[in-house]
Amino acid sequence: MIAGVRLNDFPKQSAIDDALAPPDYSDPVIEAYEKDVDRTLLRENLKLTVDERFRKFESFVRFARELHDAGQTSRSKD
Repeated sequence: MIAGVRLNDFPKQSAIDDALAPPDYSDPVIEAYEKDVDRTLLRENLKLTVDERFRKFESFVRFARELHDAGQTSRSKD
């Protein structure tokens, strides 16, 4: 028992498998969105280390902040 949870508290694998869609099921809504997803960008991002991904995100946040500040400055001049 770990943190008050016993292995018997979890559903059996067969119950989980029964709840999942069959492997050949295709959801038309998901297919409609997938055609617009550029998987090359996802793959390139996954090649980065966690640290590199955080640095990339921090760079994006700095850029977004600069855009926000520029918008605020522009509105205050009007």
